[in-house]
Amino acid sequence: MVRFLYDDDAEAQALLAANGVELVAVSQIHEQLAVHRVLAASEADVRADVVLTAPDDADADTGNGVWHVNAQHEAHTVLEGVGLIEFWCADRPVAAVLEPGDIMLVKGAEHRYRPLTDQRWLIRYSGGPEASLTATETGRVSEPWPVVTFD
Repeated sequence: MVRFLYDDDAEAQALLAANGVELVAVSQIHEQLAVHRVLAASEADVRADVVLTAPDDADADTGNGVWHVNAQHEAHTVLEGVGLIEFWCADRPVAAVLEPGDIMLVKGAEHRYRPLTDQRWLIRYSGGPEASLTATETGRVSEPWPVVTFD
């Protein structure tokens, strides 16, 4: 289940929705119904089953750890592991911990991501067969990552 840091769940979801993002759990909605909220039926197939490794501290602000916007709409499902995602909403980040069974739906929102443990994802995104999930760095300066404690 998605765990928001620093915000109450309703406030966080409202901020995210205003920026083209929805974070839901498979236990709340059928996975394909969620995916179809951002992707056409012809785009809803899994394009990759990947394991994202937790970075060394020195690598935390590279790759997906840099503030960026992807060219394609995204619908990803977490299968294993724990990660931290931040979305830029208005004038501040909204942070959440993503765990197995969480689905991330994104329509062009600025974000950065950091696996806290090795994490397995099913990756889906818009565009035809030749499309790639192209990220463009936004130039936003990275502040320190939020501290996450495991219960």
